[in-house]
Amino acid sequence: MVIGGWRSGASAFALKLAQDWERKTIVSTQTSTEADVLEHIALYQKGLDDGCETIVEGFDLARALDKVRGGVCIVDDLGAWVSNLTNGSSRFAGETCPEIEAFVGKLRLPPCEVIVVTRELGMGLSSERIAERRYRDVVGRLNQRVAALAASVYLCVSGLPLKLK
Repeated sequence: MVIGGWRSGASAFALKLAQDWERKTIVSTQTSTEADVLEHIALYQKGLDDGCETIVEGFDLARALDKVRGGVCIVDDLGAWVSNLTNGSSRFAGETCPEIEAFVGKLRLPPCEVIVVTRELGMGLSSERIAERRYRDVVGRLNQRVAALAASVYLCVSGLPLKLK
């Protein structure tokens, strides 16, 4: 698991962790078509090997992992995924929904090595808007669950990784 704030270098570090794997798959959760997001995706893709497969899946990450055939898979990122879920038609019960439960279940016995990239949202001020606090809470709890399952966890700050676990 690689966690960091926006533009922290978390995605680049995940690519570095995966560099020695012959077979690589990226599962991108980004579904936005806004110019800055597309620019970020293009820069990210420049760092990929020619043989790296990309799967775009904004909602069903468990199903996306089922499509991966060995090697290493980078799931990037959980923050964008939760945004998709909370803005979509997912049925939330508290801080979870069926898609989150299926993904966490898949991480218990993954089909390959998985590197999860996610965002740290708990270091800033709390929002006055309930929707933003709910989003922060869902991502925070999900991050805790994924970190508990992960063999190693890195925090990226200003492009520098710090091993937490």
